[in-house]
Amino acid sequence: MNRFEGKVAIVTGAAGGIGLATAKRFGSEGAKVVIADVDIVKGAAAAEAVKQAGAPDAWACACDVSDEAQVASCVEGTIEHFGAIDVIVNNAGLMTFVPLIDLTGDDWRRVLGVDLLGTFYFIKQ
Repeated sequence: MNRFEGKVAIVTGAAGGIGLATAKRFGSEGAKVVIADVDIVKGAAAAEAVKQAGAPDAWACACDVSDEAQVASCVEGTIEHFGAIDVIVNNAGLMTFVPLIDLTGDDWRRVLGVDLLGTFYFIKQ
């Protein structure tokens, strides 16, 4: 038996990079995987890649993690699709590569919205 057989995992920021690798790993260990990503086109392609990597099922959910309503919608959609949530991987992250002197309050709020509030909103749900 696979370690995550029968489990459902949401991975944020899973359309590429570390998030996609994490989603593939959960899928290869038997989990049904939700690809929560702001880019639904890349998310849908990632869901197919996760299924090809061995996941019993994968679903892409368009989700800006900094928007609490979108997070709630993704969680509701996950329950509708798979009936449960067992694991949340708060992987989505945003970096702004500018000198601190050039960083605006809006830039910093966007980083905090994704990196901090996104994690809070998924845990809250």
